[in-house]
Amino acid sequence: MTFRKVEKNGVDVGFPQCNTCVHKLEILSCKAFPKIPFEILSGEHDHRKPFKNDNGIRFENKPTK
Repeated sequence: MTFRKVEKNGVDVGFPQCNTCVHKLEILSCKAFPKIPFEILSGEHDHRKPFKNDNGIRFENKPTK
């Protein structure tokens, strides 16, 4: 599986979206999902919007230093 950088409305989506999220725990897991769904990893779904079983936890950008 190849992950690509995708930008939408000035925000990275796809795998980079997860990399910059405050909820990321490990490579493919976060507070919303024990295993992040393919639709979010691939950029098909922008996780700033609700996704089934995310328990209301959505993408939030890490603060910049």
